Amino acid sequence: MGQYRPLDSFLHLLDARAKIVPVTLVLILALLTDSSLFYLTVLAFLVGGLLGSGVAPATLINNFKPILVLVLITLFYHVLFSARETRTLIEIYGFRVTTGALTMAAFYSLRLILFIAVAFLITLTSSPSELADAFAKLLKPLQKLHVPVHDLALILFLAIRFIPVLYDEFTTIRNAQMIRGVSFSGSLLNRLKKTVYIIIPVFVAAIQRADELALAIQARGYGGTRDRTFYSRSHFGRKEWLFVFATSILIVVTYFLTK
Repeated sequence: MGQYRPLDSFLHLLDARAKIVPVTLVLILALLTDSSLFYLTVLAFLVGGLLGSGVAPATLINNFKPILVLVLITLFYHVLFSARETRTLIEIYGFRVTTGALTMAAFYSLRLILFIAVAFLITLTSSPSELADAFAKLLKPLQKLHVPVHDLALILFLAIRFIPVLYDEFTTIRNAQMIRGVSFSGSLLNRLKKTVYIIIPVFVAAIQRADELALAIQARGYGGTRDRTFYSRSHFGRKEWLFVFATSILIVVTYFLTK
């Protein structure tokens, strides 16, 4: 989910910093607006940008599938508990579904989908190392305030890089348990109980990997407080400035038009 796809498109070749700036602007304005139309418009641009970059529709669908559970939880929470004072639309087994609850459910579900789509735009078109370098360069002025910028960039890199590793670990342990005769079918309660047989080994494996990784970093003499150079030299050129300027204006105009 959200794993980098190495392609040769405009967004892939763009410096990661040029994508982070308008994305940050979208996140700020998304928290300030109460317009679902703003969410839908920006979401359409994001999906269009990803598809135009060569990311296959099947890849996008597969990336969004695990998120649907979280979206449904958000949807049902607001339908059942939000805006109880508004007009009742329908009553189901004693629970009132109000017009305000449906509006809030749609609004916050769209906000969640937009935030996830924004994350996918970054992670699908930028490698973990590019994101870590961009993060460190953008926050470099904070070094004067003794903020450990390089350590934060390393944490970001490791978090993104090891998500697929932990997922592979999860799949391997699940298959091993199934070979040993553990059945993960049946009722929801039964499946929740059986997940303990997977979660605990995954946590143990993750802790072991973290230990090995810490020793490897220490053995290589890594120090986040020192001035560091970058293995790959990124260039923030004219096309990056044009992209940031054009997308920022488009985002702001969309915000005021849909306000």
